[in-house]
Amino acid sequence: MATNLTHFEIFGLAPAYELDRGALAARYRELQREFHPDKYASKSEREQLLAIQMAAQINEAHTVLRDPVQRAAYLLKLAGVEVPPEQTTADTEFLMQQMLLRERLEEVREQPDPATALEELAAEVQSLFRGEQKQFAEAYSAGKLVEAEESLRKQQFLIKLQRQVEELEADLFGDY
Repeated sequence: MATNLTHFEIFGLAPAYELDRGALAARYRELQREFHPDKYASKSEREQLLAIQMAAQINEAHTVLRDPVQRAAYLLKLAGVEVPPEQTTADTEFLMQQMLLRERLEEVREQPDPATALEELAAEVQSLFRGEQKQFAEAYSAGKLVEAEESLRKQQFLIKLQRQVEELEADLFGDY
């Protein structure tokens, strides 16, 4: 297997935002078995090194492809668009929405039923995230890279908010 393949080529997939996660996982397991360094223990030092490099490349490709935000950024990168991880959006309505959601997150502890308030907030953030995933997929597949880039920026905001929701949940109710 050549080492200059894209993450999609490593897994035999067409470059696309929407992936069959089951097929990705199955191919990952196949590649892991094929390039596991233990299989190369009796081979030459060069072959061992190549197997280690391939295993590392397979792991990196899998990490990127299974994560929707990383996958979106990677697709844009393949199309020649670099999106810095912490770049903001110009959509003021979206930014206002984010501020309101963060305020609600900060107020969860004071709610009469914090568990329900947090659950509702988590569901809303997840719904917004799914909407941006759909938006990205449509824009990317239509070749509208500026719109796809904007959607990726919004996904980055929403993922960060999802993590903050999860952190508060762990803080309030412990790890399940």
